[in-house]
Amino acid sequence: MKDKKKTKISDLKAFLKFLDFLQEGILTIDKNGTISYINQYAKQALGLKDDCVGKHFKEAIEDNYLYSIISHDYGEKNVKEEVFINGKKFLIKLYRIDDKKFIHLMDITPFEIYKQAKKDFVSNVSHELKTPIAVLKGIIETLETEEQDENKQKFLKMASKRINQMDSLINDLLIIARLESKEDKLIKTNVKLRALISSIYEDLAHIAKARNITFKNLVPENETIFADENKLSILFKNLIENALKYNKDGGEVEVFIKKNKDYKVISVKDTGIGIPKKALPLIFERFYRVDKSRSRNVGGTGLGLSIVKHIAEAHGGKVKVESEVGKGSVFKVYLPEVEK
Repeated sequence: MKDKKKTKISDLKAFLKFLDFLQEGILTIDKNGTISYINQYAKQALGLKDDCVGKHFKEAIEDNYLYSIISHDYGEKNVKEEVFINGKKFLIKLYRIDDKKFIHLMDITPFEIYKQAKKDFVSNVSHELKTPIAVLKGIIETLETEEQDENKQKFLKMASKRINQMDSLINDLLIIARLESKEDKLIKTNVKLRALISSIYEDLAHIAKARNITFKNLVPENETIFADENKLSILFKNLIENALKYNKDGGEVEVFIKKNKDYKVISVKDTGIGIPKKALPLIFERFYRVDKSRSRNVGGTGLGLSIVKHIAEAHGGKVKVESEVGKGSVFKVYLPEVEK
């Protein structure tokens, strides 16, 4: 019996020693707030002394944000937060098991540097391509007006179509880059929502007419929302255009608004092809396409829904989607009643 007990103690010591080699932080806190275990990585990351074990976390932890995370009573809920500590960005996960709190720290600074480098690269390349594409566009448009040969006209139209697609892609990339960098400050006014939706539909009505799609603007006449009108126009143009392009011939698109405690919820509902359940978590990722072959046929840059998400979040809101294959989709834009 003693041998088994010694083996268990030996195994525990070996496991705790192993945790000291991890390049991630582990910290446990008892129900009375005492630090019962901390590995070497967590000590170094948080700047704690070697004698912190056995002390109350209020004595040991100086970072105010981390202190508030540990102090807060989340009940049985697990918590995930990002926090800057000593010049580095950490992902902190807090788990509650019985009467103990387990905290896991992971340094995500390298990932953040990579993400920022990628964003900067896309933004810089987009800016550099903008001018030559504009020049090419002008040249092709000039040649189209002057060329009399039908065969050459056909090739020029193809070239013009591709250049316009490239121009749209660059514009969308620049919109996302500005939103992510927060360079574009929101210019908020009281936007008349029904008038905005009607104006957007006028620009897209040719798509609906070509496929006999009914469009219903059910937003009340006097409905206003405090937002950036230009950004809101981009957001709803993307949603309404998708609802028309991915609809069925003879289908229907409705735009309507409801209110809950915190948000005005503007919905764009269609009777289209729908989105598979497995694709729903990815639908707002940039360049993600549910059906690549169909997307090529209807056009688009693959950035529209990502732009929708960024604009909604820039306003302190969010966007959600409900969909059923073969029956259609509803995209819901949640915008705060008051500024957040």
